[in-house]
Amino acid sequence: MIRNRILAGVIRLAIAAVLVTTALIAYLPQPAYCIEYTFLSNLVEGLVLLIFGIALLAGRPAVPALIDLCLVIMALIMLGIVLLDVSAYSFSGPTFFLHIINPLLVLANWLLVATRGQIKKPGQVMAVLVFPVGYLAFLFSHGAVTGDYIYPIFDVTALGLASVALFIGAVLVVTVVVACGLWFIYRRQRVRGAGSVRGTENMTPPVWGSSFIYGWGTWLG
Repeated sequence: MIRNRILAGVIRLAIAAVLVTTALIAYLPQPAYCIEYTFLSNLVEGLVLLIFGIALLAGRPAVPALIDLCLVIMALIMLGIVLLDVSAYSFSGPTFFLHIINPLLVLANWLLVATRGQIKKPGQVMAVLVFPVGYLAFLFSHGAVTGDYIYPIFDVTALGLASVALFIGAVLVVTVVVACGLWFIYRRQRVRGAGSVRGTENMTPPVWGSSFIYGWGTWLG
């Protein structure tokens, strides 16, 4: 576990740069596809890591643990969906990064870079569903209006509501189980003395752009 504040900030910035850059390179030439989970998840993860990377270098607190957990679950959902149907994806150039390398980088960030605060109750882990469920709400609203459900696996007109609902239920259950497993790993790391990033324990949250994210993470975790 990396506990040096400067090194932790540099690592977060480096991962953020990879996520945002590969997302923009892959999708800017075809902006109509920017509504895909692949683009939005990579972009959101990259921007959040960018904010907290800068905050760490500026002497602000480390990332609240629950926010880091939400990021890694967003990434692992992407990786899991790809592994379910590898033949449907083209792994070349930035696409390979978006679907394989980037999720692994976010997971490495979770495992190697220390976070701040505690995830005190198992129920708080349910916060990892906020982004996936929000995206599903957008996806079905988009499909109801345009007839395009973005991903064929969610096309209720072709597959039927029951099949789609069963698939979503399975994905959400697996998501929560994986999140609980990562939470267990996190608690074991804290027991072994891998708490907050050195030099950030007593610092107050920033008052600029990331204050809302810090406040949300602190309140939940």
